[in-house]
Amino acid sequence: MFPFVVLAVAFVQCTARSLPNFLVEDEELLKMSKILRAKDVNKAGPGQILINYQLQVQSREGMDSAAKPFFTRVSSELLNKPSYKRFINMMNNFYKEIGIPEPRVSKKQEREEISLFLDTILATKPWKILYKFLQTKNHPFAEDRDTFRNSIKHLWFDHYSRARGELDTSGFEHVFIGEEDHGMVSGLHNWVRFYMLEKNPAENFDYKGYNEKKGYVMAGLTFMWGNAFKWNGSILIGTSPEYEMALYTMCFLSRREKDPCKIELDGIPLSINSYATVQNREVYISTIYPTIRKRTQRKNKNKPIRKTQRKNKNRLLGLRKKIAIISKINALRRQKELVD
Repeated sequence: MFPFVVLAVAFVQCTARSLPNFLVEDEELLKMSKILRAKDVNKAGPGQILINYQLQVQSREGMDSAAKPFFTRVSSELLNKPSYKRFINMMNNFYKEIGIPEPRVSKKQEREEISLFLDTILATKPWKILYKFLQTKNHPFAEDRDTFRNSIKHLWFDHYSRARGELDTSGFEHVFIGEEDHGMVSGLHNWVRFYMLEKNPAENFDYKGYNEKKGYVMAGLTFMWGNAFKWNGSILIGTSPEYEMALYTMCFLSRREKDPCKIELDGIPLSINSYATVQNREVYISTIYPTIRKRTQRKNKNKPIRKTQRKNKNRLLGLRKKIAIISKINALRRQKELVD
């Protein structure tokens, strides 16, 4: 284990109990992201989701660039899969506004629904693969199944404070559910939650247009949730809850507060950005979200020389010839002076 100090973005900074870190190369994370995706048997299949990007937003004060919702249709068969159902059942457990102690339901109901959700996702292939991967790295989280489960529960579901010292939030609430913070939407980086808010008139949820898009893989969206505004809420599209949580957990454990976690989703290069919050010597997930990553171009050793390179090379050769001629002339002059 490599102890290190995690940057605290909480309301109080303090020396935290070390969150186990492990050494992992970018190539390993990239490979793991592809394996997790391949084993995500509960991801949306062809035709199960229909989206409508409409127009790109031009400015924060501009007109509504989308007259219709972002999601045109989502298959009920997909949403009735166990992990989706457990996820959707938890959506009413949280207060939208920060500063109000959680949960919105009884603590007993919250515990039961979290336990059922964890039972469901930890039994899936992506989580089994992540557990074995952490074991190969001798990560203490994967010491045994109970330790793993308790560690994941703490990271994602244990409450901490974003406002007024109240236990009003969690990593799961911020990333997967969303919050309102002084007229702005905070978090909300999940496509299922986005869809459920759109289809519920009582939520007064209004999609305004897109900032960036990658087909049916990832999107950065502008929207209003009641009176709260979000300029660029990034979401993966069609991924299962278990895949997203496994992917985000892997990236948080390996790359939080550091360079983004470089992954690929269906051939699209993405970055997963993650940050920690430290309170009362405990480390929690503060936020995790995806962004589009530009491909790095490999240098081609056999790449032909460009015209400008040829010109510079010819000029250098010409200059060298002139210097050589001048040197010979000076040498002849010195010989003549000696003779004279």
